[in-house]
Amino acid sequence: MKKIFFTGAMLILLGIATGIYAAYADETGAKAEAYALYKTNNHREALLILENLPLVEKDAETFVVTANIYEDKKETDKAVENLNKALALNPEYFKAYYNLGCIFLNKGAYELAEKNLLLAIKYNKDFAYSYYNLGTLYIKTGNYNKAKKNLIQAIYLKNDEKDFYLNLAYAYKNLGKEKEAKRLLEIYNGN
Repeated sequence: MKKIFFTGAMLILLGIATGIYAAYADETGAKAEAYALYKTNNHREALLILENLPLVEKDAETFVVTANIYEDKKETDKAVENLNKALALNPEYFKAYYNLGCIFLNKGAYELAEKNLLLAIKYNKDFAYSYYNLGTLYIKTGNYNKAKKNLIQAIYLKNDEKDFYLNLAYAYKNLGKEKEAKRLLEIYNGN
């Protein structure tokens, strides 16, 4: 009798575990499929999957990828909405701040861009593109010393991005440092 009860209990536990695993596999499978579609530029299909995920299955990354798709479609309001949802789930998620900063930079909303890029840096000091875009913002607003500082940090973190050198050369040129600007342009041009 104990053997039958034990076997029955094990089968029930196995069934529960299998159901939990299947639900997890479906969730991660759908997300993985959406991310793969996104990375291969099948944005329409990726968005369809992401938008149809139940809310409880969405995490901050899901909202950021969804926002990226909307931004690519030039639907900025929906992109911002999804980035704010990501931050509601994880207020320290640097990717959401970074993307908001880039959106506001492109719109010319420099104060909002600066605020979000600084928050992206606060939560991830090793992401070179936050410094690069902050440097770009400072070039656009004429603050070449701050641009220089941020672009140097971007190059320190990722020295194989040629655009970092080009923007730093521009900052140096506007600071009256022609020799440094010329040296950076030579790096940019591969000399």
